[in-house]
Parts: sequence; structure tokens; C-alpha cells
Amino acid sequence: MNVLLPFGIACLAFVIRLPFLAHGPAGWDDVDFALGVDNYDLSLMQPHFPGYPVYMLVAIGFARLIANPFLALSLLSALANACTVFPLYSIVKRCSHQRTAVWVAVLWAVNPLGMVLGTQPLSDSFGNLLAVWLVAASLVVVDPGLAEKKRALVLVFSGILLGLLYGVRISYLPLGAVFAWALYVYGRDTRRYGDVVSAIVSSLLVNLLWLYGLVLNVGSLTGFWRLAAAFTEGHFSDWGGAYTGSDAGERLLYWIGRQWFAAGLGAPWNEQNSWFSCLILILVCAGITGGGIAAGKTRWLQTGNKEHIVLLFLWIVPYLLWAFFAQNVEKPRHILPLMIPLIWGIVWGLQQWRRFSPILLTALAASTAAVGVIQVREQPVTDSPMAQLAHYVAQADRGESSIIYTYEEERVIRYLYPSVTTVRLRKWSDFQASILSYSVLPDHVYLTDRVLDGFHNEQLKEYVKEAARFRGNEWLYPTYHDIVLYEVRQDKRQEWIRLIKTGQQQVHDSMRR
Repeated sequence: MNVLLPFGIACLAFVIRLPFLAHGPAGWDDVDFALGVDNYDLSLMQPHFPGYPVYMLVAIGFARLIANPFLALSLLSALANACTVFPLYSIVKRCSHQRTAVWVAVLWAVNPLGMVLGTQPLSDSFGNLLAVWLVAASLVVVDPGLAEKKRALVLVFSGILLGLLYGVRISYLPLGAVFAWALYVYGRDTRRYGDVVSAIVSSLLVNLLWLYGLVLNVGSLTGFWRLAAAFTEGHFSDWGGAYTGSDAGERLLYWIGRQWFAAGLGAPWNEQNSWFSCLILILVCAGITGGGIAAGKTRWLQTGNKEHIVLLFLWIVPYLLWAFFAQNVEKPRHILPLMIPLIWGIVWGLQQWRRFSPILLTALAASTAAVGVIQVREQPVTDSPMAQLAHYVAQADRGESSIIYTYEEERVIRYLYPSVTTVRLRKWSDFQASILSYSVLPDHVYLTDRVLDGFHNEQLKEYVKEAARFRGNEWLYPTYHDIVLYEVRQDKRQEWIRLIKTGQQQVHDSMRR
């Protein structure tokens, strides 16, 4: 592989992310990671389960070089995002040709979702890097034209990559299908089953190694199991921040429109409606049209290496189903592992327009770069809505007592201002017990909109007033880009308490429904 082209594109991807790196807390996850680089303790949710051990090991190394943990984590994301150019270039070139590989790499470098996640202190970019390397390595394994020794070594390397990948993001579980296919094809072609066993053992050992480290950190296997059960139960049963469509069809349209087209490619959505976004939509539709026409004329199983085609299918389809049915559809970052095949498909479709394709592809790259910059430009200079909320409650009502009931916002408030009295609610009984424990309520009682909406009781809203509202870019902060802070009205406080006492069962039943 000619390394100069992908190296240049990777440098471009890294450099254009540097001015926009996040410097402070924006949400629950990045605070967990920031706390973890200073004191890794799974029992304290530093970070939260499953602990992201491989990611945190690398992150701690970066944090030794940079004092600000959020900036260190963001820099790691930028570097991982840029380095993804190398395996994706290898994949596309191996399955297609160099011209397509260059365009896919360029569009990845300026992709809006890649820009957002490549500038934030989250684990997605690093996990995606390992995932794409796994696909690239597995493609080498299933290539019958290569020497068996090389294929065997790369097969073991693929197993190690899979183990490392799960130590970064266990939610990338379906990508194990790629490794399974590589094992099958290699075993079928060579009959060297000892190499297959070695690759499986290598993967298991890496997984067991980071799992053992987590158990040691918690203190015992029983404690680790209890922690896992507690987190899993709360993670999937708590309210707040999740999209709840009325049916699968509505969920699918939202997922495709908002996540794939708008967040992933930069097409129009809500306030993202510049002519750049409109041009992107037109060009993406042209790519889909061109690709659809060409696909109808292509005999796929007679084109190229059949093993490559199956492997690409196993890369895309299992994770596609997993992302739709098992992940939070509200968060675009869950589709990141599939952005490369999506970009690849659009590039291939636009190339079907022959002599116009260079113009179309250049226009798409320029437009997505513009939208990507627009999405991240406020990040280093403006506080996130959660941070704005924290600043507000810390500055308001000085000299008077107050309490704020929150959901995920609690993590950021407590990180920035430990002295502020916050209560993270996970169920109605928590709220009831807290309120009724006061003989005299604090001077100010605040609730965030996630808490109030989580009760599913309109009657409660009659006793509060809007105190403040905090906004940010919805692509930077997908689930918390608009936070409303409510305060219990001073003239309704006694009625509020009576409602909580007498109406507790009605509210509880509403939440369960």
C-alpha cells in the first residue's frame, strides 16, 4: 500500500479536528472517563460499567501528557479518528480500487459525525478504529492468494484485535461475526486447525486479561457480578433522554432521517438547514440513485472475491440490526462503525455518473466539511447545556438553601460544583422519600425537565415554573441539547407536598405504564 496518500489524508483529518477539541464536561460519560483517568475505580463509576479497560489504559497514558483530562481524551479521539484512514483505505482498495479508496478516506476525514466524535472525550472513535482494523485484517485472512503463514499470523492478530475491541466497547459485540467468518474461511482453505485454535485462544486470553483486571479493581468476582447486574438493570429501566416512538415504523424513519442522513452525513434537520446541507441531500440522493442502478446490473457473487463480499455483509448487517433494535436510537454515535460502508456506497454511486463524478464528489467533500465545522465550532468556546445548568445553580440563590433533582445532569453538576445539593432520581420512590424527609423544604426546589417528564403526570407541572433554559448544538449534545430547569412555585409549596403525599400511588402507576 502506498502510505503517502492515506498518511496525508490522516494528517488532514487530525489537523482539522485540533481547533475544535472539547475542553470541559458535556455529559455523564465524559465525566466518568475524566474521573477514571485520575482514579480508576469501577465501584465509584469512574468510569461506569463495563469499565472500558483497554480504552482507559490508553487514555491514562494521554492524561499523563496533558493536565486537562477532557482535552487529553478529546485528543485521543482525534488521533484515533484520523488513524482510521489507514485501515479503511486498505479495505476499500483491496475490494475496489485506489481512486475509490482515496475518495472514501477524504470523505471520512471531513464527515460530520466523525468530526463530532473525533473531537469529544468519548470512547467511540478509539473503538471504531479497532473495529475497522479488525475488518481490514480479516479481509487479509480470507484472501486465498496470500501465503498461509501470513494469513495465519494475521488471523491471530485479528483475534487479539477482537479482544481489545471488546475491552473498549462491548457494544460492538456483533462485529465478532467478522472474526468468525475469517476463522471459517481460513480453516476451510488450509485445514490448519491449530492456527484457528491459536487465534481463538488469543482472543479469549485478551478478553480474560482485561476482565481479570476489572475483577481485581472491584475486589472480587461476586462484587463484580453484583455491580454488573445493578448497572444493567438501572441502565435499561431508568427514564430520561431516550427516544420513544409509537411504533417501529416511526422509529425507523427517525433513525434514518435524523441519525444517518442528518447527523451522519450532514443533511437538513431542524436548525441544520443551510444550503450546504441541502446540497449534501441532493448529492446523497444522486449517489443512491447511481448506486441503485449499477447494483441492479451487477452480479455480486461473480464479482471479485466471494469471501470478501460475505465478510463485508457480516460487517454491516449484524451491527445494523443491533444498532436499531438494541441501542439508543437517540444517540448517533452508535452508528459510527457503519459510516465507512455508507460513505463507500455513496462514493461508488456517484462514480457511476462517469465524467461528472469528480465534480460531484468534490462538491460532496466540500459541503460535508462545511457542515462538520459548523457542527463543532461552538464546542471549544461555549459550555455544554449541562455545564450551563451547573453554573446557573451554583450562582443562583447564594445565601439561601436549595436542592436540584436531576437525571444524568447530576454527574456534571457534582463534578463542577460538589457543594451544590443534587439528587439523581431513578424512580418515584426516591423523589418521594427525599421530599418527605424535609420537615422544612429548602428555600428553592428545582427539577430538570427530564425529571418532571419522567413522572408522566401533568398535574405536577401545575406547581412549578420555568426558572431557566439552556441550549446547545443538538449534534454535539444529542439527548441534552435543550435543558429546562423548573422551580417549585413559592405559593404552591404546601399543595405540592400534599400532592406528593396523597397522589403518590397515582404517579407511581403512571410511571409503570
